[in-house]
Amino acid sequence: MPTLQIQEAYYFYRTYILEYSRDKAEIYGRYGFSLQGSVGSKDWEVFAAILLNDRARRGDGADLVNYEVKSAVIGGSFEYQYHRNRGLNKLTDDRDVDHIFVARSETYTNVEVWLVERTKMVPTFDRWLPELLQNYETAERQRFRRSVTYGFVRSQGIQLLEISDGELTYFLEAP
Repeated sequence: MPTLQIQEAYYFYRTYILEYSRDKAEIYGRYGFSLQGSVGSKDWEVFAAILLNDRARRGDGADLVNYEVKSAVIGGSFEYQYHRNRGLNKLTDDRDVDHIFVARSETYTNVEVWLVERTKMVPTFDRWLPELLQNYETAERQRFRRSVTYGFVRSQGIQLLEISDGELTYFLEAP
């Protein structure tokens, strides 16, 4: 289990995700847009890197040196996407790291962070491998997409952190 950098990650969340979203909310609403999707995947990857004291990985593999990071609305599914030219390498890379799942509300005020160890993810990737290979037998197909459900994450994962109404309400204590 990694040593978590709780306060540093929470500071990043409050400053660069929550406040940023609140600053935009009025303008978005005035023009009929929702906040959904206004915080990018890179923000969640940086948040996870801070929390886990990890770093970005170079290239097209996992997001961080030791983790793949996914985000979705609480209760939704977490999408994995594999592109034709790098998909097989990416799938192989995903097998070799642990996975962080950030489940969040549409307004970003509620956040759950879950860790699913690679050993619990491998059967999923093993199931996807022949489907990925078959997908690219058709020349026009450029992407292969599959999802992991929120229910799977909750049943197989370890909750690392929870934020409710913008306040840190739970974090995993160091063993």
